Amino acid sequence: MREAVLGVSDSELDTLGIGELVALAREAGIQDFETVACEGDSAVVQVEVQRAIDEARIDALDYVRDYERTETSDGTERYVISYATPKFDDEMAAVAAALVGDCDPDLRDDGAALSLVGPQAAIRDAVGEYASAGADVDLERLGEYEGNDDPLGDLTDRQREVLETAFEAGYYEVPRQASTDAVAAELDVDNSTVAEHLQRAERNLLSHHLSD
Repeated sequence: MREAVLGVSDSELDTLGIGELVALAREAGIQDFETVACEGDSAVVQVEVQRAIDEARIDALDYVRDYERTETSDGTERYVISYATPKFDDEMAAVAAALVGDCDPDLRDDGAALSLVGPQAAIRDAVGEYASAGADVDLERLGEYEGNDDPLGDLTDRQREVLETAFEAGYYEVPRQASTDAVAAELDVDNSTVAEHLQRAERNLLSHHLSD
């Protein structure tokens, strides 16, 4: 299993067509930026910010398909935003399917860092897809994926929260004592968000144990 860290500048985010969305989130004071789903040219991200985003500017973005805003218990604003990356096509879906981890950016002051985990051939293909989209990403590191001694350490904070809530609710009992609807209600999120987080968390955990 290999890991590549790709550096993507703000200008390359503009090239991919999502620079304005990232800029709006930065202006609102990003607390957390997490990918919920990513397939082909489409993605759903959950963004937590200190203050409300100018929704008129979100509405003006042609590539944003839908978004939902909620207020969190600590007073921050949470947005779940569905959008299409204009420069990606269906080829990206096949490439992403071969990766264990992908499409989960760590935003920086200028650009973002992307961690791609999977076979080297899949990582190479993913870099090729970015190049085909016109984004000249910078390969900052390529090496063996070291993972984490604690398998749960490979999960995002949100994946872990959803997984632990589902476990405590009895989702993994036999017979099952809770549905994704019940877990979603507990977390005050959509059913589809719970399903996506559980699928990604389960995949990461299985990959930790079955990667050999």
